[in-house]
Amino acid sequence: MADTPAHDFHVVDHEIVIDFDVPLPTSGDDEVLTDLLTHHAGEIIRDRRDRGQPLEGIPVARVQAKRGGSLVEIAVLELEANEIPEIDLPDLVRSRVTAGYDLLARFGEGETDVLSLSVRRSGDSLAPLHDEIRLTVGLAAGLRSLGVDPETMTMTHFAPGLLRLAGYRLSQRGEGSYLAIGGGSSTYVEVVGHEPGDHPELPESRINSFLFAYAGSRSDHGLMMTDKYGPYAIYAKERANPRCHFITRERLQSFVDAIALG
Repeated sequence: MADTPAHDFHVVDHEIVIDFDVPLPTSGDDEVLTDLLTHHAGEIIRDRRDRGQPLEGIPVARVQAKRGGSLVEIAVLELEANEIPEIDLPDLVRSRVTAGYDLLARFGEGETDVLSLSVRRSGDSLAPLHDEIRLTVGLAAGLRSLGVDPETMTMTHFAPGLLRLAGYRLSQRGEGSYLAIGGGSSTYVEVVGHEPGDHPELPESRINSFLFAYAGSRSDHGLMMTDKYGPYAIYAKERANPRCHFITRERLQSFVDAIALG
């Protein structure tokens, strides 16, 4: 139940109603997200029954989520003969963390192209992250289930959500810093978001403070994620610290694709 989205559970007029605090697309249906939330609704009902809540004889469970701040119904579970329908959990991410396979550690081993910088864009301003990052249907649905709206997301919410979808257990260490556990190793993660009006390039002072914090974390690896541009200094930093990597705006789409597609 640890990965269940935030929700409210209540019984109204002899019907179960489960309200998920999950943002739906502003228009159209998302079948993957609907299947995901319906699956979670079934698991919630099973869990409450197992803990002794008297739910026998209730024929219907209604599943709701948020669109534009209002709850809308997205699915109905028919609980015939007190049986909860089995809903397959959608395959949101093909390449998830498994025992002995740490996705974050592999980025430095040539298995992906996330460590190559693309041509820098001109200008001193950055487009909003949600306007530039392409997401698979599964990733978009998974992010919504975590309360992250792909239509408005910022880096500070997107990065930890993406890592959780990939199968990492995240514990917060401080403002924008996390310890990610998965694949038999640990990664110290810092997330740096870009604010309108800020300088578009990641300052070297912030890079150095990250490396200092990583060294003190005693983690196996270090990862900084940002939607700012990366200075060329990160090449030297990565050569000097081969267990540390920087996912900057130029690298972010490749990083997302590597997690989504394996």
